[in-house]
Amino acid sequence: MLIITGLLLLAPLAQAGPAAPFALFPVVGGAHFTDDWGEPRPGGNRHEGTDLMAPCGTPTVAVVSGTVSLDYGARSGWMLTLRGSSTWYRYIHMNGTHGARSAFAKGLRDGSRVKAGQVVAYVGNTGDAAGGACHVHFELHRGNAVMSPFRWLQQATILQPNASDPATKPDASSGVTLTITGSLVWATTGADGRIVVRVTKVVASDGTAIDRTGLVALRAGAASLGDLQAGETVSVVTTAQAPTSERLDLKPLAWTAASATRSG
Repeated sequence: MLIITGLLLLAPLAQAGPAAPFALFPVVGGAHFTDDWGEPRPGGNRHEGTDLMAPCGTPTVAVVSGTVSLDYGARSGWMLTLRGSSTWYRYIHMNGTHGARSAFAKGLRDGSRVKAGQVVAYVGNTGDAAGGACHVHFELHRGNAVMSPFRWLQQATILQPNASDPATKPDASSGVTLTITGSLVWATTGADGRIVVRVTKVVASDGTAIDRTGLVALRAGAASLGDLQAGETVSVVTTAQAPTSERLDLKPLAWTAASATRSG
């Protein structure tokens, strides 16, 4: 069993706080985004949302169950508003290739009731985003207050396409695992055990390669370390978990190891 003494500082995960206003990521398959809340916009305005960058036509889903309204504006382009029980959300710049028919899910109308995870619209670049990169401007509102959705987007479950469903209804019930290959740096076992790997390769169970190098820290979980030594090349397979932006960014201790073996 490998037990290496020494000091390694790891950033902890965010502490638990109030219940999240949504638990699902708006864009099927995920999207690239940054914390662009409050950035300057033309006319002296500030950005009151988060831009989720994804290819035009990518499905978006209701992040909570509620009622939708559909609209069009010169700045927003095709827009969907989703009203939940205590919060409401806007999806702006939806697909305009064929007007409302390409912007919103088939059969959706003003006042339609939708379930969390149901496909409601498709990524685009309409309104003042015309000619620019395809994305969804996603807003979070509570009452009359607009809030930054960034922290919850990082933690939200990213739903994956279901190829057998013509509406591309997502299915995230099974979760994913990662295989992380690299040099073993530091490890301990026990209830609070850690495994730290200097990464050379990360592959998800669906075959997706994750572009990440540097140190990655995982919870040791039930993984057996055997006679592994620091400096050896190892493959660590994680337990299955729902993919979130925080986990796919390989934030410290976001994953738990199921096994750790010598590689090649």
